[in-house]
Amino acid sequence: MTPPASDLLLQTAVDAARAAGRHALQNRQRRREYVERSAHDVKLALDLECQRVAESVIARAWPDPRILGEEGGAGAGMDELVWVIDPIDGTVNFSHGMPLWCCSVAVMQGGDTLAGAVFVPELDELYTAARDGVSERNGARIAVSDASSLAEAMILTGVSKHMDSNPEALRFMATIASRAQKVRVMGAAAVDICHVACGRADGYFESSIYLWDVAAAGLVARRAGGCAEILESLSPVHLRYLCTNGRIHEELKALVTSAP
Repeated sequence: MTPPASDLLLQTAVDAARAAGRHALQNRQRRREYVERSAHDVKLALDLECQRVAESVIARAWPDPRILGEEGGAGAGMDELVWVIDPIDGTVNFSHGMPLWCCSVAVMQGGDTLAGAVFVPELDELYTAARDGVSERNGARIAVSDASSLAEAMILTGVSKHMDSNPEALRFMATIASRAQKVRVMGAAAVDICHVACGRADGYFESSIYLWDVAAAGLVARRAGGCAEILESLSPVHLRYLCTNGRIHEELKALVTSAP
């Protein structure tokens, strides 16, 4: 199956991410309307609503779309287009009133991301990329940093909510903290990766992340000159993931893969 034109796919991803993000922003007074709560995570009614908003936008442009998202949806065959949605990435941030959260929409085919959009509503930042184009923030081209060593690099990471059974994230932080200029945990993977793409940070590592967190942002980073790599597929949608400006990629990868 030959994919449709990238500009058409990208426009749909943009429209869906913006619509979902605006719905969340307009309803942020409901940020503590919980569907589920656990020790280290929350699920909001707005997560489910924003997924439906994004799906409805996609369906208007592409009837009967295949959807894969954090809030459900079925995958598709390797040759079909699959829309990958994270309606609110950084839900805990959002629920506390922190501005670092986003809505992410990508379209994939055969395991490759064809186009993606990451909308950060409270910062009014829209990151976009298509497989055959450049990466942009609010319509202006972006590029990764020129940091060439970990000693001058800011590295972003996440801490797994299952720390007792997956201590790798903490081992990574202990290993990298003495080598990088700074390590930061910001709480929204897609935003973190877009920060690598635009040069605000130099690398990102996550020992336990999902496809919908990285599908759009990873393409943004790659088209901005960076390197985004699945280090290990823990399941078809569950990943160990590394993204850098490219210049520090091998140095950081060596530490990640050799952390005791």
